[in-house]
Amino acid sequence: MNNKVLLISVDNLRYDCVSYIKNRPHLKQFYVENLVDTPTLDEIAENSTVFTDCFSTSSYTTAAHASLFTGLLQPKHGLRPFFYKKIGNDCAALAEIYKNNGYKTIFYSDVIELFQPLGLTKGFDFIYANDINLLFKQISALENEKVFCFIHLFDIHEPYIFSQNYNENHYNDDYFAFINKMSSLYKIPVQNNNPFTLWNNFSGKVNYGVQIMLPPYIYGVNKFDKGRFRIIYGFLKNMGYFNDENIYSIFADHGEGRIVFYDMPVFGHMGELFDEVIKIPLILHAPQLEKGVNNKFASIVDLFPTLMSLSGLKSISDDKNASESSRLIETDGRSLLDADEREYCYSEFCTQNMYNEITQFSAGVYDRSKNGASSKDKYFLSQRSIRTKDRKYLFIPDNILQSEAKKIVENINLSDEDFIIEMFNSVMRKRVSKPEYLFLLNSLKSKQTTRQNIYQSMITSEIYNRPKNYYFDLINDPLEENFNVLNTSLSDSAKYIEILNEIESHAFISENLFDDKNGAQIMFNQPESDKNIAEESLALLEQKISLSIEIIKEAENRYGDKIGIAFTGGKDSTVLLDLIRRAEGGKIPFKVITVDTSAEFPEIKEFMEKLKSAWGFELTRFSNDEALHRKYPVAEDKADCCNTLKTIPLKQSIKDLHLKAMFTGIRRDENEARANESYFSKRKDPHHFRVHPLLHFTEKNIWDYIKFNNLPYCKLYEQGYRSIDCAPCTHKTSEKDAAERSGRSQDKEAAMDKLRRLGYF
Repeated sequence: MNNKVLLISVDNLRYDCVSYIKNRPHLKQFYVENLVDTPTLDEIAENSTVFTDCFSTSSYTTAAHASLFTGLLQPKHGLRPFFYKKIGNDCAALAEIYKNNGYKTIFYSDVIELFQPLGLTKGFDFIYANDINLLFKQISALENEKVFCFIHLFDIHEPYIFSQNYNENHYNDDYFAFINKMSSLYKIPVQNNNPFTLWNNFSGKVNYGVQIMLPPYIYGVNKFDKGRFRIIYGFLKNMGYFNDENIYSIFADHGEGRIVFYDMPVFGHMGELFDEVIKIPLILHAPQLEKGVNNKFASIVDLFPTLMSLSGLKSISDDKNASESSRLIETDGRSLLDADEREYCYSEFCTQNMYNEITQFSAGVYDRSKNGASSKDKYFLSQRSIRTKDRKYLFIPDNILQSEAKKIVENINLSDEDFIIEMFNSVMRKRVSKPEYLFLLNSLKSKQTTRQNIYQSMITSEIYNRPKNYYFDLINDPLEENFNVLNTSLSDSAKYIEILNEIESHAFISENLFDDKNGAQIMFNQPESDKNIAEESLALLEQKISLSIEIIKEAENRYGDKIGIAFTGGKDSTVLLDLIRRAEGGKIPFKVITVDTSAEFPEIKEFMEKLKSAWGFELTRFSNDEALHRKYPVAEDKADCCNTLKTIPLKQSIKDLHLKAMFTGIRRDENEARANESYFSKRKDPHHFRVHPLLHFTEKNIWDYIKFNNLPYCKLYEQGYRSIDCAPCTHKTSEKDAAERSGRSQDKEAAMDKLRRLGYF
């Protein structure tokens, strides 16, 4: 039995930028193939099995590591965009399995922000970030224990040559020397010595051109191999981790290379699925493996079952209450110990324009601590690929309708910055690069172009109008320079389309949180409809319920009992209360708050009192007594009325009860103003967080939940009301295809953006 299992993920390491690889066609075209020099990786490879035909599932870090840890493709583990999502609760993670088999589990990352918020550290006993010496101390303390250790290193990531986590003995002097030389060569003003500002100025000036960026990238790989990595390797070797009886593996999550087929040859990752980016190095050592080069076709998901086989781990979970079949640990990987090899490798990428990051481009700065998710971020599936030994099949979703694109152009409320990001999100369906963003922004600001011109250039571009299904012949075109339109009627093509459909059919529900198609057809007059819910719909609903409960528990972890629950007596807040009861073992441990406007339906008040008695919670009421005392003109000015009689007392409840957070029952599909809301939304005046566990529910989901769980609801819903506000501002919805909130005051609905800025739901 192996006592030590070590995984080292070298973020952003190209497959051909390690010197034990001799065939480098992508480097040869730029005459840089002889620059590669990685003696440390070569030394490890010499005593290991080197897989030369291995592929990642993604062109960016988070989704690829989720596949590594779970052995699942993105549709199953749920972490498809770069950020925002967490892996599914039911996914068995490598660290959990090793832990259950008696191993101490250690996690280290140079960039913990890419792992911990997304659930990628689950199962680890010890978690460290940024300081490798703390990791060394923990490894030393567990010298005589069975250990599973994962290490993620970020040195090769841009800024190339610069290490964010090791700066001893002038380690980064060569970076500043390089930048000074480039600044002089390209006449770039040097405003300060911030390494990220310097990098942004340089990379923006040269438009991330491959010929200019590739040599410093290779130099950075060489520097890392002979520098910081050599130090880490030396320590681990002294601790016995690289002994023959142990298991160790060095690999990348993705590479760095061309990321768009058309336009300028931008050098980077987090883009289209070229081999330069998705083909990765994989070194694997175990006593059972034969040393040397192995050309077997492999995927990053294959490490999961391979490690389980090499370590002799159990293939079933520890859930004793589950049936034997459901306890089997699922994987999309294939053990590299098997004689047969896989037929294809699947990869995908979702475009996600990180709003905070992009807007920093124009400011000329980059601050990793401020580069998290924004409520303005959007993501969508951009490209999927099936990679065989001799072909790569690519599939792209349909474009947005031009009529919808024109609405973006005509939206005068969008700033120039937001307009550019939205056009790339919705029209081009690709991640905007720094050069593109800065060029268009400067052109708009200086009046050199118009939004209409940008729109016209986009919808007439090659990338917008390219085929949706095509392939590369990798035998005759290894550099992927000439695509072939895919004839989907041919049997070979149809087979891979069927494979894609099969993969997508297992999609974890969090994929559709921002664009939920499953609930698009809303049933009219919900309470009187058939109470039978199709098994498929029920399965989807259960996954949404699991996500809601996860959000509720995460809120409790963050804010303790200093959380209020906004309760209106409506269908959504009733479901919210029941989900909280479910998450909290049948209890409601938080303050349940309602706002009394004096204009509620008596049926709502009656229902709230009955539910309070049935479910055993206290109901704390708040109202704007000063306004009511002076006989405020209810519903005369709908927006002002909502602010005066609802928002002001709601904010007062947060102050009086010293709350850190407030649960609400809002959903994204209710109103456009809520469409881009996030689960945890920071608010000021007073400072607190709004927590929205039902964001991903639809109206149909709400009624399915109520019917399946036999929940009580206000009888007004049986009389033709779809969405209930105060009595003067609510009427029945008579039209079958009307919007859910069409029975509310449309003056108020139109002012929703303004109301939310003031503190409304």
